[in-house]
Amino acid sequence: MTPQQVELVQKSFQKVVPIAATAADLFYNRLFEIAPETRALFPTDMTQQKIKLMAMLGTAVTNLHKLDEILPAP
Repeated sequence: MTPQQVELVQKSFQKVVPIAATAADLFYNRLFEIAPETRALFPTDMTQQKIKLMAMLGTAVTNLHKLDEILPAP
């Protein structure tokens, strides 16, 4: 990614942070809609899973400038 692309993604993600719970709801609702078989892979109470999703996205977005450090080696 170019530095400009990284900046755009990071700025865009900052708009999601205040609505993190809603964003996580939208993500999982859509996932289970298009791939209902995946629902069994998750706990009944999705509260902690949604928090983990948003935390991981935050980590990834924050560290886009050093992807080689956060991505697993091939």
